[in-house]
Amino acid sequence: MMKIINVIRLTTDRLTHLAVLGALYTGSAWADLPAIEQPSSGGGGGVINTFKGYIKDGFALGGLLLAAAGFIVVALAALSSFHDVREGKAKWAHFVTFVLVGAILLVVIIWLANKALDIF
Repeated sequence: MMKIINVIRLTTDRLTHLAVLGALYTGSAWADLPAIEQPSSGGGGGVINTFKGYIKDGFALGGLLLAAAGFIVVALAALSSFHDVREGKAKWAHFVTFVLVGAILLVVIIWLANKALDIF
């Protein structure tokens, strides 16, 4: 039993030494990493302004995702309405209304997302 404990202790010590030596040796690998890319708004003027730029870029990405989700919802509603027209359950005016309201909705979503970026 004592032999097993000694083997475990020796193995743990060796792994600890290996980890420390590995951590010290990889210091030279950090030198070749590229610089962090600045946000699209410039990010000059310190850490706070850079952080604000990253937050603004995050909100821009969120607006794009919202617009993409809106496009998908409008497309699915238009396809559903077209299917109903083809089966005779609805009229073409119903389909045209879906498409027009959906297009207006997408324009409003994109416009609001662009206006929201000006707030920052």
